[in-house]
Parts: sequence; C-alpha cells; structure tokens
Amino acid sequence: MNELVSAIGHTIRSSFSLKRDSALAAKAGAFILYTFEECGILRVALGASRGKHASYVIEVLHDEHIVKMWEGIAVEKTEKLPSLAPYAPWIHSKHESGANIVKTRSRDVLDSLTAEKFPIVFEAVNRAQEVGWCINESVYNLVNWALRNKTDAFADIWEMQNPEAKQSKLREAKTIANMARRFLNTVFYHMYYLDFRGRKYPATAYLHEQGSDLAKGLLLRADSKPITEQGFFWLMISIANNWAGSSGREDGAKTDKIPLNERVYWALDNEEILISYAENPKVNQGWMEADKPWQFLAACIELKRFRDWQALHKAAIQEGSLDAFAYSSSLEVYIDGSNNGSQHLSALTRDEITAPHVNLVPSDLPGDLYLYVAEHVWSDINKKVSELRPEEVKECEDVIHTLTALKTQINEAAMKSERRSELIEELRKFRKDNEKTISKAALVFWYHVSDKKHQRKVVKRNVMTLPYGGTPYGLGQQQIDDARKHGIDSLNTMEHKWGSFMGREVFEDCKESLSRPMRLLSIFEEAGKKAEAEGRFLSWNVPITNFPVVQHYTEGITKRVYVQYGPPTGIRLSTGYYENTLQLHICMLEDQKPSKYKQSQGASPNAIHSLDAAHLMIAVHNCSFPVTTVHDSFGCLLADMSDLFVIIRESFVELYKSDPLKSLMEQINGNISDVEIGSLDISLILDSEYAFA
Repeated sequence: MNELVSAIGHTIRSSFSLKRDSALAAKAGAFILYTFEECGILRVALGASRGKHASYVIEVLHDEHIVKMWEGIAVEKTEKLPSLAPYAPWIHSKHESGANIVKTRSRDVLDSLTAEKFPIVFEAVNRAQEVGWCINESVYNLVNWALRNKTDAFADIWEMQNPEAKQSKLREAKTIANMARRFLNTVFYHMYYLDFRGRKYPATAYLHEQGSDLAKGLLLRADSKPITEQGFFWLMISIANNWAGSSGREDGAKTDKIPLNERVYWALDNEEILISYAENPKVNQGWMEADKPWQFLAACIELKRFRDWQALHKAAIQEGSLDAFAYSSSLEVYIDGSNNGSQHLSALTRDEITAPHVNLVPSDLPGDLYLYVAEHVWSDINKKVSELRPEEVKECEDVIHTLTALKTQINEAAMKSERRSELIEELRKFRKDNEKTISKAALVFWYHVSDKKHQRKVVKRNVMTLPYGGTPYGLGQQQIDDARKHGIDSLNTMEHKWGSFMGREVFEDCKESLSRPMRLLSIFEEAGKKAEAEGRFLSWNVPITNFPVVQHYTEGITKRVYVQYGPPTGIRLSTGYYENTLQLHICMLEDQKPSKYKQSQGASPNAIHSLDAAHLMIAVHNCSFPVTTVHDSFGCLLADMSDLFVIIRESFVELYKSDPLKSLMEQINGNISDVEIGSLDISLILDSEYAFA
C-alpha cells in the first residue's frame, strides 16, 4: 500500500512539475486508488498483519477496464507508448522531452554528460532511437486466438501455480496484444535511456525488443535487406535456437547447444514441418512446444515467405537474372552471451580454468558452466555421504520417507478438511521431535538426486546469479522458491532446510571450482564496505566508454503520515482522524540519507553490469548497421548477422585489451594482490563459436 500510493502520487506530481512532497504524494495516490476501487476496477482488502502493522492486498477485478483506459491514452502524451516519429537525439543529459538520459539521483553524473564528452555513450542511445519497428501481422493474428483458447503457446501462464502471478502474466500478454493491435500497419519508435551502470532500456512499456518472447515475436524491423546466403544460414540457426528442444543427437543435446552447422542441418532436415507450422499454425500446433514459441513461429513464417518468394521467382533465379537470396527480410534475430556475468569475471581474472565453461575459448561443443559446478557440488555431497555410518544413512532415509509421505497426504487431502488439519499437526510434531536428524538428512536427500540433468537444473539459477551479488542465504532462498519448477518429483516435498543447505553448498563449492572469479567478487564487496565506512558513494569510470558509474544509493527517512482513504466514515476519533484514515509509514524522498549496506551489496553486480554495458556500446560503435542490444543479447537483420557475430567478439577483445581490471581497482582502491591472474589469452574468443551464439 505504501509503495503503490506513493508511486502513483509522485508520478502525478512529477507530470505537473510540482515540488517533491512525499506526504502529499501519498495522499494523492490514495485518492486515485480509492477512485479505482469505487469504479469497481480493483479491491483493497486488509490482509495478514506483519508484526504490529496491518498489510493490504490490492486485487485487480476488471482487467478490461484498465486495458480500455490504457488504449485511451494518446500516443504523444506518454513515452510508455511507442512514438509514431523518431525521438529527437540526446545532446545533453536532459532530453527536450524533459527526461534524463541516466536514471540516477547523482547530480554530478547528469551535469557531466554531454555528447561531446561521451560520444560512444550517446551514440548507443541515439542510434537505437532511429530504428523503426512494425507489427508482424501474421503473428498478431494468432495471439488473441491462442489466449482465448488457452493454447500451449502460453503454457508458461497456464502452468503457473501462484494465482496472482498468473493473473499478472496474463494481464501483460493481453496488454501486449492490445498495444500490437493499436500499432498495426504503422511504423513506431522508442525512446531509450540508461541506468546508472550504463545499461540501455526502452521507455516503452511491454511492446519492445527487450520484452517477453511474445513481444519479440510480434516485432519486425521497419527497414529490410536482401537476406543473402549468409542471412539464410542465420535464419536456420535462429529457428534452432528458439526451438531449443531435442536435436535427435545421442547425447541428448538440445538444438541451441550443438555446433552452428548442425543447427542449420537440423532446421533443413525439418523444413517441411517448420513450414507446415507457418502454413496452418492453428492445426499444426507443434510450434507451441518451442522454448520461445512466438519467436520460433515468426522465424518459421519468415522461412515460408522466403521459400514462397523463391518459388514465385523461380524462372528468373534459374536463368541467373535474380539472386536466389535477394528476398528482402525485416526479421530481427538474436545471439546471446554464454553466462555473461561469469564471462566477464573469467576475462577480468584471465581465468583459463573457467574460460572453456563460459565459451571464451574455441571448443567442439558449447561449454556448460552449470554442469561443471553441479559435478563439483555432487562430488562433494557423494564424498560426505560415503563418510556417514550406514545406520546414520538409514536414519536419514527414514526421516525423508516419513516427511515425503506426510506431505504427499497433505497435498491430497481436501482443503480445510479435518483430515488435512490432523496431518499438518502430525507433520509439525514430527519436525519438532526429529529436528537434528532432519537437518542432517539434507546430505542424503540431495545424494538421491543422481540424474546429471536434474543436478544441472538445481544449480543453474544459483550459478547464473552468483556474479550479481549472490549470497549463501540468497542462493538457499532460490532453491526453496524454485523447488517445484524443476519437474523433479522429490523436490516437490523438499524441506526448506534442505533448500538452504543446497544454497550454502553451491556457494562454498564455487569458492573452489570458481576460485578466481569468487575472490574478485569479494574484493568488489570489500571496496564497497570501505566506501560505506568512509561515508562516500563507490564510483568509477568504465574503460573506453568512460561512462561514470556512481552507486548513489540513498533512501528516504520513514515518517508516519495520516492518509484519508475515501470520504470520512464513522465518528471523528480522539486522534482527530476517522475509521478510514490510514496510518502509513511513508519514505520521504525529499529527506534522503545514504542506504545501509548497499555500497558493498551492489559493488560486484554493478561492476559486472557496467562492463556488460561497455561491451554493448563498443559493439554498437563498431557496427555500420543498426544493432539491437538486450544486455548480453545482440540482434540485427539477417543479412548483418555474420558481421555482427565477428564484431561482438572483436569488441570484447578491445574492452579487455584495455585492462579494465587494473583501471577499476585503481579507481575503487581494490587490493588484488592475493588474486592469482591466470594465463587466458583473451584473443581466443575471436575463434570461439559459442561465446555469443
């Protein structure tokens, strides 16, 4: 409630250029929220209390009313909708529209930014704003049908267990579909800005190239180029990448994890099936099984259009008067980094040990950092279990069996039934009586997860987020949150203690299996702690782009504010307020103080993100054609992908030849004397097929 009414109020006051006043913002936001409730759009209900404070649950009742209001907003009134004309280029930190190029509260950063002083930075944003987009009508024509009929194209929505999250995801899909309808047969553009690390984002909501699979599948570039033979090669790779399913290989590798040539052959071997999806997608629904169904379908449709064009011009192609690959394509395709955060850590420390697993060196097949860590983790688990006495293992297995049986029965019992209540009480008592054994049983529980694919799934999110400030506690919470998502039966009844154990196990293992990167992460954290102790914001300029990063973490002092929610009801109380006067603890944004612990917590992820952003900007600068950038993902027209494939790698080498580690450490006073720098030759990435693929 606090955050929502404050956000609404601050947005209203900002749009009218009013002075920042958090108390008035909360009151204005509460008025709008109450108005929505009176109109029957949403419902505000008192939820479970948190300590001494009441909490409120805000439930959306009628999505269609919100969508209708959204559709009523004129395009020119908000940058949250695409523009029908390109935005004026950024020249200074403040755009002519009034927006700032960097989302930061640091006045020093904003005052320093000009196109003359930071040409690469401004070029990255301005070139993106010049790119026009349009809607792929063939894809759009299927979206509403797929939503109405609850097809597997939206399986990620229908399979969600959390009803609120499911509703939110469905609302997003419907909003994207309605926005696409609004911009059919028109060319539109986005405004872009940077976060304080230099990462680029569109101001448009939902319908943009950084959006969901649905959003990306709906988009085509407004311009086009002849596909070329190389472009056809990349079209087939894009199909294989977006399918990301069985490739038919004996090793079970998926189509996005096999050599590029094999991805092309896989698509060629299945071309008739792929075209059948494009010809009759409502009947031939196999495309819905793809990892990214909407981008996969869009690529299949482009393949069909290309083959139809070739058939139409068959005579001219055969007589040699027309190139067989002169078909003009507007499809945007993407290649992605491989564990990008770990790629940067490996490059910074020149770590020849982790480099093959994040594809910084040439290899026959893609490296797999998740599997590498999983093998280390389970090797340790297996060793520890082998050291237990047989009676200890038996005791642990008995506890696991009993807990699994009880939880299974609870899940099968009718909600709010007497039987369910009895089982829950039995479970509570069993946990209390066997607390020590349950804790010890974590080892044996994970020991029985013996399938390597399952082991990889378990550690994947932990390893992915480790470079961005992962902690033992945070990794354990991820294990708890993700347990039911892996499709591993035993994890459906996992004890939270066992999830916490695995988070700690992964963290401790990575200190050995990823020793250099982990030590570097701790140095960034130490630099942040030192900055916080000295009362300053950690800051640095990123090499080559010179982008100024300042961890300007502040928070408003919290004060109690009385907010009237609707017309006064009941009698005036002794406090002078009414029954429906809310006591909210509001963060006063105009009364700032430095945030605690943020300098240390943010140091490592922000350093990695800033290098990621620098690589993006350098690549854009080195390309003579428009490039779509989505953090560690790079996109362009099919005809340009062969060049982009090379330039991304050359730009990565350019960044790391500048020795960014030395530059960063000098600026943040980091001590790397005890970090052993490896022997990795960073130029090997030039010949790595899978670094970005």
